[in-house]
Amino acid sequence: MKNRGISHWLWIALLALGLMVYSLFSGSVPIAFSDVFFTEDPNNISRVIFFESRIPRTLASVLGGAALSVAGLLMQSLFRNPLAGPSVLGLSSGASLAVAVLMLGSFGFALGGVELVLAAIIGSSAVLVLITVLSSKFRDITSVLIVGLMLSFFASAMISLLQSFASESAIKAFVFWGFGSFADLSLSRLWIFAIPLLLCFALVPFLSKPLNAVLLGETHARSMGVSIKKFRSSVILITGVLTGVVTAFCGPVAFIGLASPHIARFIFKTVDHRKLIPAAILVGGLLGLVCDIISRLPGSHHALPLNTVCAFMGAPVVLYLIVRGRKQNILL
Repeated sequence: MKNRGISHWLWIALLALGLMVYSLFSGSVPIAFSDVFFTEDPNNISRVIFFESRIPRTLASVLGGAALSVAGLLMQSLFRNPLAGPSVLGLSSGASLAVAVLMLGSFGFALGGVELVLAAIIGSSAVLVLITVLSSKFRDITSVLIVGLMLSFFASAMISLLQSFASESAIKAFVFWGFGSFADLSLSRLWIFAIPLLLCFALVPFLSKPLNAVLLGETHARSMGVSIKKFRSSVILITGVLTGVVTAFCGPVAFIGLASPHIARFIFKTVDHRKLIPAAILVGGLLGLVCDIISRLPGSHHALPLNTVCAFMGAPVVLYLIVRGRKQNILL
């Protein structure tokens, strides 16, 4: 059994590594290995594309997918709700509203700027705080989901209002941003994207013990010495940063944060967060990379919106959860 678990880690890691290599050299413009590493011309077009486009895009898809996966795992554990996720409970909508205020409100901030990232983090964190406060007043899962859905509708309404007063160029930029994409990061801005995510990845394992305790209920967690208030604050902060950063740079990417934790649980057959957290990071990074590769349509000059691909891959998982939940009387 232990060897089977090790083999799962190994196979997924090798698959992710292989797809990363494939991602670096595939696309609408095929790139040869020799054109990148065995050329004396620093301005060679293949070399420029490789370092300025393919590397940032590949790393962004892996880090972004892993970040959304961890955010989804934290929310599912906090609410003890298998349908919790950044998009389902309105976190992505909150971050989108904050970004819309800057992009459509004529504040003059450039996409990807520090101000945009901070606004997205504040927007997603504010929604999560509101949901956490309201969920403490409800005991059933349905009410929490409805709260998240209503917040999403409210954010969408506010965004529509902003669009009605925005310029045509601002609306066009925001619509394309809303499609979702891991391709908008340059190599010079990659560190702004990566550092907050890597810092959160380093902090999340310290929550393994309280996460495991909370799965058995808050009363049990308190008996084990877990401070529920500090625990919730930590989850809110980390989830807000993960969702806000990814949404600011890559758009409101849907379904990865919801589906990846369940795929990790299915593959590794565990609910122990000491194993589940690194598993979610690995599976989320792999799923983000797969979605990005499919969206490029390698060998073609066309591309698909990232959220379209994510929906095709993630929607069946959500439907499966609803059907299974109805049979077990734990969901809607």
